[in-house]
Amino acid sequence: ETDVAASGPEAELPIVADTDKVRVLPVRKLNPNLPRKRILREPSCACCPGCGGALRAMGEDSDEMLDLVAQVWQVIETVRPKYSCRTCDKIIQAPAPAKAIARGKLGYAALAHIMMAKWGYHLPFYRQSQMMAAKGVDIERSTLARSAGYAAALLDPIYNRLREIGRSRTKLHTDDTRHPILAPGTGTTHKGALWVYVADDRNSGSQEPPIAWYRATMGRAGESVMSELAGFAGTLQADGFTGYNQIYKGGAIR
Repeated sequence: ETDVAASGPEAELPIVADTDKVRVLPVRKLNPNLPRKRILREPSCACCPGCGGALRAMGEDSDEMLDLVAQVWQVIETVRPKYSCRTCDKIIQAPAPAKAIARGKLGYAALAHIMMAKWGYHLPFYRQSQMMAAKGVDIERSTLARSAGYAAALLDPIYNRLREIGRSRTKLHTDDTRHPILAPGTGTTHKGALWVYVADDRNSGSQEPPIAWYRATMGRAGESVMSELAGFAGTLQADGFTGYNQIYKGGAIR
């Protein structure tokens, strides 16, 4: 391309007849909440390079560039010294800190990163394993999968609390999306469903905060809705799926 540009005729620039119609691109400002690092570039000499006279400050020019600080995996070593009493020989040592996974090697932040990458940004475990290996972290995909299972168990209390609050509302909306679930070893998939339960009446003037929770199930039976909405009484906004019919019996749910 460089050779062609050098050998070819010079391209004629478009002539703008009316300078008032020239579009001036706005200068996009970077997010002021982002961390900033200020780099000061002083002249190479402390005096005028022409005459050697002293310099005085008269302002400055600044320019901002968006850059990326590389993600760094680090090993945190916790050392707990042991001490013994000279009088009674009792051993004194600080208690071990709580771990996200018993006897595990992943901290809370690492688990949160793995979970968010998988379900927030749809990055499969094998790709995460490859990306971590490129940064010197040797971890198998199976280890990431097991760790995600432990992390899900840690999130159970939050999920149960969300469901408890949601079932205390007077109106809920629910719907489901069918999706295949892998059946390892068979080469096929199971029929699964992802259910969502939402309470959000802000458009009707409600001051209650919106709430939503999800439930994945094997199959699409109405029993899963019955168990998920146990204790709920009020209005349910749903489609015509026949699996909902049994929860309307008795009149507690309309």
